[in-house]
Amino acid sequence: MPARTHVTPRSRSSGLTIIEILVGVAIGLIGIVAIFQAIAVWSKHTATTSSGGDAQVAGTLALFNIERDVRQAGHGFGRATTPVMGCNVAANDTAGGRGAFNFSMSPITITVGAGGAPDTIGILYGDSSFYVEEGDFTDATASTKKLRRRGGFKPGDLAVVAVNPGASAATAACELIQITDDTDPDGYTVAHTTAAFTSFYAASSPASASRFNTGAAPGALSGTVYNFGPDPRLNVWSIQNFHTLVRTDNIYNTAPVPIGDNVINLKAEYGVDNDANGTISPGEWQNAPPADWRRVLAIRVAVLVRSRQFERGDSSAASGVFAVTKTADNPYCFGDSAGHKFLMTNVDGSADSFGDTDVDPNNWRYYRYRVYERVIPLRNMLWGIWG
Repeated sequence: MPARTHVTPRSRSSGLTIIEILVGVAIGLIGIVAIFQAIAVWSKHTATTSSGGDAQVAGTLALFNIERDVRQAGHGFGRATTPVMGCNVAANDTAGGRGAFNFSMSPITITVGAGGAPDTIGILYGDSSFYVEEGDFTDATASTKKLRRRGGFKPGDLAVVAVNPGASAATAACELIQITDDTDPDGYTVAHTTAAFTSFYAASSPASASRFNTGAAPGALSGTVYNFGPDPRLNVWSIQNFHTLVRTDNIYNTAPVPIGDNVINLKAEYGVDNDANGTISPGEWQNAPPADWRRVLAIRVAVLVRSRQFERGDSSAASGVFAVTKTADNPYCFGDSAGHKFLMTNVDGSADSFGDTDVDPNNWRYYRYRVYERVIPLRNMLWGIWG
């Protein structure tokens, strides 16, 4: 007799109903939405952190490079007397067609940007390893100088000759020359001719013509000379294209070298010890050129860096302000929110044309900012012996 198969009610109901499937799908969708929301928030915070890190690196490198330059300012002429310091140096560059140019024999030259635009900082220093004091010459021709002491002046060195100093500051007539020979048998005379010569620093290289000599007649038969070494620098720091910190050497007329991106403003001031108490009080910082370099102890520098990330702030704010950097929070430097606020422009460099609630990639308010500052002593000037 065949066996019977019994189907119980439990076995008949073991499958999934359409309602159970839909509930499971709904729960899965809710989980997916929650995951994507978490990813979106995480991605936003990651982008903010990453762009903030990039800004920190850019600001740190910018300030480090400027500080390294400033600490060398004045090397080779820190003992220049008051009538010589700050004199206008006449120079002639025979390479590249630049011709005549001039510069101030000042360790630091701050040029204030018009209307709040970025400042430029010129930093002048020599690199002689043999002679860093001022020397005297007692006789001169159009191509020679008879020094009181010739040791330390080598063929290839650039030097600044100062003559006819007056009684007041920066009144000497100054000229840039290049030493081409130091073998005169008298043991005192150096030449600065336009003929080809072999540099002491590149003795294995073929002879080449001097780049900075003109053969002009001397302005006086006696004066002082300052050895700037074979590779002096007049580095000018500035902001290019509204967001790039660049360095340009104005002696050798080099192309601008990018140093830091997203650096949008640069400010600097001289620290002048006007009351001669050995310190710089808050009221002794100025951006005007100093009347007496003996009083300048340091400069202070501030760079403003912008993050790359376009961000909106809290959209639930009652005021309806969405910017992450509101107009009232305009960045400032040197600890003074009133007198040292940076001029803020559109991201493309044009005049500010937006408000806090204008959500536009060109609106500066939708980016984060950091200010990096440093007080940098002018050690070569502090160590100099002034006349």
